[in-house]
Amino acid sequence: MKLTKCEQGHFYDGDKYPACPYCNTDLQSESAIVHTSAAAEAAEAAPPEGPVTGWLVVTAGPGRGRDLRLGVGRTFLGLDGAVAPVTLSPDAPLGVRQAAVAYDEKTGAFTLLPGSSQQLCYLGGRAVLEPGPLAAGAELTLGESTLRFVPFCGGGFQW
Repeated sequence: MKLTKCEQGHFYDGDKYPACPYCNTDLQSESAIVHTSAAAEAAEAAPPEGPVTGWLVVTAGPGRGRDLRLGVGRTFLGLDGAVAPVTLSPDAPLGVRQAAVAYDEKTGAFTLLPGSSQQLCYLGGRAVLEPGPLAAGAELTLGESTLRFVPFCGGGFQW
């Protein structure tokens, strides 16, 4: 491996790449180092594993009437190609994860976490920038869609 530093200060393998793959994104469109918009669109919707703990129901915008199933642990949220909210697989690219809902089965609590996407998720009209509790009936905004949180677990029932 030939460690090379480009003019912008990025380090890369000079034996593998003729130029900096960070500066020249065409060199690594399929790589985990550089994600292009095509890589983000490839994220597949996937229901969480395990028993259902609650739902997010799309009440307005793209995907209206659709429900998103939440599971134990973290459920990642993003947008599909039609910009409708979807649950994502745990191995979805970081750039498409707009938020996550975590259900802690030990405490029976739901928490809304910010994602790693450039696009923000909003809770009650405020940007989600740090983890916070998610209460029944809370309204989230992902893209142009509004979602309402409906818990199944907690408050007297747990798996």
